[in-house]
Amino acid sequence: MESSKLTPLCRIAYKYGTDKCPQILHSYTPVYYQMFERRKNTVKKVLEMGIGEGASLKMWRDFFSNAMIYGADIEPGTMFEDKRIKTYLADEREKEDIENLVSQTGPDIDIFVDDASHYWGHQAYLAKIILPLLQKEVVYIIEDVGHPRHILNELKDYDYIYPALPLKIEKPKNKLIIIKNK
Repeated sequence: MESSKLTPLCRIAYKYGTDKCPQILHSYTPVYYQMFERRKNTVKKVLEMGIGEGASLKMWRDFFSNAMIYGADIEPGTMFEDKRIKTYLADEREKEDIENLVSQTGPDIDIFVDDASHYWGHQAYLAKIILPLLQKEVVYIIEDVGHPRHILNELKDYDYIYPALPLKIEKPKNKLIIIKNK
């Protein structure tokens, strides 16, 4: 991607080394920038499942200047706290973990990102468990989707957007599903 077409969110993502940006791997940040540019000062809470090195949590923190950023992961070694970032241990396959996570963060999440196991069964299960617990206005994003048809069949009661992404590489799990809660 030409540097002139990179968004401010792409640049922040690259600064922290998250694979969400086209300079590294995925073309998610241009989509996110288009979706959230007008809301960057009004988003109050972002929750991302799957922490890794914490790069995307730092990206969200820098982009949403008034938001608290929450991360959750199954791996204890990924836990950390930083300015406006708090992390929790939680397994996306365990209903009790997800309920406890929402009780700790509150249901008033503006944006939820599933960047955890990337297995379609886990992605669909997490969405079915957590969406009823979150506020109706949440934007729910599933990243690294390999089998969108399976997930969308499981979540047929929800409205969704399945954006076409420019592919840097031909990779099966290089897709997004964006769900609107009802």
